[in-house]
Amino acid sequence: MKRFLYALLCLLISGAFTLPTQAQKAKNKPFTLVIDAGHGGKDPGAVGRLGTKEKHINLSVAKSFGKSVAKKYPEIKIIYTRSKDVFIPLNQRAKIANQAKADLFISIHTNASKSRSARGCETFTLGAGSSAEALAAAKYENEVILKEENFETTYNGFNPSSTESYIIFELLRGHDMEKSVACAEHIQNRMVTRSKLPNRGVSSAGFLVLHQTAMPSILIELGFISNNAEEKLLASSSGQEKLVEGIFEGFCNYYEEYKKTKLDGKEDSKPTINETVEPDNEETNSPITSEEQEQPAQQNNIANEESLPVFKVQILTSDKKLKAGDTRFKGEKVDFYRENGMYKYTCGYSTDRDEIEALRRRLAKKFKGAFVIAFINDKRVDINKITKKK
Repeated sequence: MKRFLYALLCLLISGAFTLPTQAQKAKNKPFTLVIDAGHGGKDPGAVGRLGTKEKHINLSVAKSFGKSVAKKYPEIKIIYTRSKDVFIPLNQRAKIANQAKADLFISIHTNASKSRSARGCETFTLGAGSSAEALAAAKYENEVILKEENFETTYNGFNPSSTESYIIFELLRGHDMEKSVACAEHIQNRMVTRSKLPNRGVSSAGFLVLHQTAMPSILIELGFISNNAEEKLLASSSGQEKLVEGIFEGFCNYYEEYKKTKLDGKEDSKPTINETVEPDNEETNSPITSEEQEQPAQQNNIANEESLPVFKVQILTSDKKLKAGDTRFKGEKVDFYRENGMYKYTCGYSTDRDEIEALRRRLAKKFKGAFVIAFINDKRVDINKITKKK
């Protein structure tokens, strides 16, 4: 033992051997993917006219997707929230991902509608609900908590059938939202290409299973089991194979980007642009305008004198500063502030929250996931706390 310790000491002194730093440990940590097959056990999910059960489709696609990932990327750690026909509460699904410190959470579901003509696949991120259809989808998926014991206590009185309950998602934002949107767009595009199903796009909605997770998270709606043609496709091995291929290819695109920026420690020379970003509550620099060469925005001084909250709509984030009039601003007049090394672009300026909420609704048509942020004395603050004070 003494010889071993002496040899180790010599290696440390010579620099031939070094203990891993926290950054190195994070770099060496395997990418962890959690695949969640929606519903299961006593909860069949949606049931088609031909008797096809959503829970079986979800599980089949989830396991096939996982096998494809494992084959191409053996270094990835894959965790299933369920690998057989069992019931798993929504909060437990998120807990599995959180305890595993997952890097990505993908929940797989099958859609249904009262309208037999409804068709297409869709991918969701967490949000207040980008449309009436998105809200309806979230309500349907969240109703699974009614099958859980003591759900009122577990979910703090959340009523999945009440529209008012979803107002909270107007204020809550998902972790790593820009990554969630990027992953959703990759998967949605490839899924449409492979399956040839109508493209319902990427939307946001108040899914409880996404709200509970602490990593980039998306929810996939494979297609409408309530539509006769799509039920047949979803129930067939060939149809499921096409959907799996699309999800897998989309994931590969996302994972390759992840490796460039995270695993290899490389930064793309081209700015990374996202239409949503995770708001956090760390100390920020003063808001600045793109037209004033990073000088503090003078417009803030009026509100600062009285320490009133100033509200804006955040629309984009970039790792590089964009020129004024960039086409990605889509004709909108923007300001920006810097936070955690990123340039974060905003529209609007008002101490009237309702005025900015109206602006957000308009901008959401151009910028997916646009959300309201607040400043006091030129510092970003938690908008939830401001709302509570009113």
